[in-house]
Amino acid sequence: MPYSVPVSAPRGPNGPTPMNPGALVPHRFAGPPVDAVLIERRNRFLAICRLRGTGAQVQARSTTVQAHVPDRGRCLDLLVPGQPLILIPARTTALRSTAYTAVLARARTDPSPWVCLDPAGAPRLVEAALARGLLRSLAGHSVCGREIALPRLRKRPRPRIDLLLRGPSGEDVVCEVKSVGAARDGVALFPDAPTTRGLRHLALLSRLARTGRPAALVFCAQRRDAVAVRADSAIDPLFARALREASRAGVRLAAMACDATPEGMLLLHEVPVLLA
Repeated sequence: MPYSVPVSAPRGPNGPTPMNPGALVPHRFAGPPVDAVLIERRNRFLAICRLRGTGAQVQARSTTVQAHVPDRGRCLDLLVPGQPLILIPARTTALRSTAYTAVLARARTDPSPWVCLDPAGAPRLVEAALARGLLRSLAGHSVCGREIALPRLRKRPRPRIDLLLRGPSGEDVVCEVKSVGAARDGVALFPDAPTTRGLRHLALLSRLARTGRPAALVFCAQRRDAVAVRADSAIDPLFARALREASRAGVRLAAMACDATPEGMLLLHEVPVLLA
């Protein structure tokens, strides 16, 4: 049975059109990057920052500003007082009081790369990597739908999966994407906090794979120093165990690394997923 695709990928005469054919994928938030320093992360969504520099964007506003934080994780090595940030100006409305969005944070631990704070942007990066053939373990796959609602599931509302891929033989592949920001000794670690949502996704993908339906999970390390990705068993041992079970069930695992820059995300290469 075909999957429900409420938001279809743009299509050209020869099939799905790559969302961004270049190696640099712009950030989802439009606007000039602004240097800042974190003063305080007041809650999961709010950062108090001090602007740096002499640009017009800095001169036009108070040097102390509030910024929305898209990443709801702990970000223990990133959102630490005194760490450099990259903000993007945002238009305030009746529903939004923050004048900026925090897009990047400098990791405190060497080699201290920029790390993207936008987990919701990770599926865009995976889509662009597939279009450029950077994920060899999913070679020949392209995106044909996003935010997929799966049919024939008793649970209401139906769970949504990030991407629907079209395989080389025309098969549909359900694909979930996980953004990774934490790392230790070059190994990107997911999650940075216990994730019941991640467990539900793994259980769903495993169930699909056991019934013969292709399923995949792609980790997107949004930092340039990642040479591999591993589940952080110290943070969430249940997720680490579920990931190994998903692999045994037939879920295809892949991972990629990106270089976070103030101008956008530079797609790098595929990296291995470590299960041991």
